[in-house]
Amino acid sequence: MAKSQPTQRELFEVAELPGRPMLHWHGKRPLQEIPYYPAQLRERYGDLPSPPGRGAGGEGEGRPWANRLYWGDNLQVMAHLLREFRGKIKLIYIDPPFDSGADYRKHVKLRGTSVQTDLGVLEERQYTDIWSNDLYLQYIYERLILMRELLTEDGSIHLHCDWHRVHHLRCVMDEVFGADNFKNEIVWWYYNKMQGNVKRFASNHDTVLYYAKSDRFTFNRQTEPRDRPVRQLKRAWDPEEGKLVNVRDEEGNIVYIESTERTVDDVWRLSMLQPADTTENLRFPTQKPESLVRRIVCASSNPGDVVADFFVGSGTTLAVAQKLGRRWIGADINLGAIHTTAQRLSRIIEEQQAQAQQLELPDGDQKPAFSEEPSFHPVFELYNVNHYEVFKNAEEARDIILQLYGVQPLKGHRFFDGILDGRWVKVVDLNRICSKLDIQTIFDNLPPDDTRGVVVLCSGHEYDVPEVIKQRNLLNIPFEVRDILTDRKDVIFKRLPEAQLKLTRANGHLTLTIEQFYSPLLLQKLSLEDEPEAIEDWRQIVASVLIDPAYDGEVFHARITDTPARRDELVSGEYTWEVREYREGQVAVKIVDVLDETWFGVVDLQSEPGDSLAD
Repeated sequence: MAKSQPTQRELFEVAELPGRPMLHWHGKRPLQEIPYYPAQLRERYGDLPSPPGRGAGGEGEGRPWANRLYWGDNLQVMAHLLREFRGKIKLIYIDPPFDSGADYRKHVKLRGTSVQTDLGVLEERQYTDIWSNDLYLQYIYERLILMRELLTEDGSIHLHCDWHRVHHLRCVMDEVFGADNFKNEIVWWYYNKMQGNVKRFASNHDTVLYYAKSDRFTFNRQTEPRDRPVRQLKRAWDPEEGKLVNVRDEEGNIVYIESTERTVDDVWRLSMLQPADTTENLRFPTQKPESLVRRIVCASSNPGDVVADFFVGSGTTLAVAQKLGRRWIGADINLGAIHTTAQRLSRIIEEQQAQAQQLELPDGDQKPAFSEEPSFHPVFELYNVNHYEVFKNAEEARDIILQLYGVQPLKGHRFFDGILDGRWVKVVDLNRICSKLDIQTIFDNLPPDDTRGVVVLCSGHEYDVPEVIKQRNLLNIPFEVRDILTDRKDVIFKRLPEAQLKLTRANGHLTLTIEQFYSPLLLQKLSLEDEPEAIEDWRQIVASVLIDPAYDGEVFHARITDTPARRDELVSGEYTWEVREYREGQVAVKIVDVLDETWFGVVDLQSEPGDSLAD
């Protein structure tokens, strides 16, 4: 029987929290229910196995598992996942904002240039980790509640933070997961941070708060090499005594062994220099090394389990899960993070498929696989939540909106963005719709007895936002919510990239040639840096080329991918495939530049002289 189609107003109730509230903040509100949010499948990477088999854990009847990457507000993404994945995610690792007060920027470099030079180096703002009053705590609180709902009973969560909020987050997690389910406060020590001339001890560590959902959580003991061998007593478990006992030889002498490994404790001495700043460096702010996340994934999950990260950033968690044979779900509100992650994962899958093909022998037999070699899932799908296709970067979009409406920006204000006609102006993150919480937070941040009024600029809002305004507007101040997608349909945030492509057919093959690619935003930024001459070849500004040779008009299936891993490598620009491989549909192409600007189009076939289009 087919499942009924969910609607946006379908509400999910949230279970009562097991912990005792120990921390209070201004505007604290427990999340008791949340509506369902729809998601739209936009892209698919890799090919599903044929014939299809049956997976486990929410992939649909008769359909094999495909990993999932979501672009959207993670609160809405998790609300979407509740219908299918409630109680089915084994491990959640998140590296959320730290409330550090920093403005994080991604360092972008033109491809094909020397790594040692600064030629063609740009910066793009990714997100601002600045929060007003206690909005940060409410933001994390609501999301942790939904994460608990998604965890399996034997699942766990690892939250990455630093000294700014670790003391508050520990109390919040005690409430959400229960103080008895706290397992570890892991210290990640690194030595490469600049210490500076500060009148205190330098902060050279981050913290990972590790909580289980119940007392039957999954944990696999981890070991690491010792600096030098240590002579130890050989011990074994005695079931009769119920404890470890010394092992003796036939003559009754205690046996000693030389130990070259130690059990990992809660202080991790993993350097960011090895290997994150060398082989893994994607120039993404706050990127973490795979070695750090790998230890967490190995300890708290097993092959085949579902691992989730709702602040994917550069995609480290998903990359580790893919390599270790875990299924994964990821989400981020920043389109740049989505592009970076998709490119990273597509390269990993290509490498895994190439290694799998090397195991095959000509007669069809297979070489014996190493026992430590994990299986992998060759497909992931990219979804949008609430059609966020207008805005790539919420920070830059906010600046454009303020200029468009003639808002006088406020410098240094921790909440409101500007003044318009004497009224406060708040721009809600344009990559999501305005929620009831946004409206409540705006009222909470108004100065006492302030009657000047408020203008809210947003890209859509929840259906009951007007009712919340009526309930909270006790002073009856002017309060206006403007949906910019309907209020200003003439909004043009930037000139989109342009491309010239040619598709020809000869001898049973199709050849796609990219003749030119032009990115106005990137060229504008280079002009500001006085380096427009840095571009000698259009391929220097392209991060990836994706091709769907059989586009169905709805889901873009990236069957041909060109995503160079090294910065000194360029995309090919010319791609050939046999016609018989993909008979139906049109040829669609997606080109992403190094600033995550995207060109997408369907290319028409051009016949060459003497070429017959008949197959």
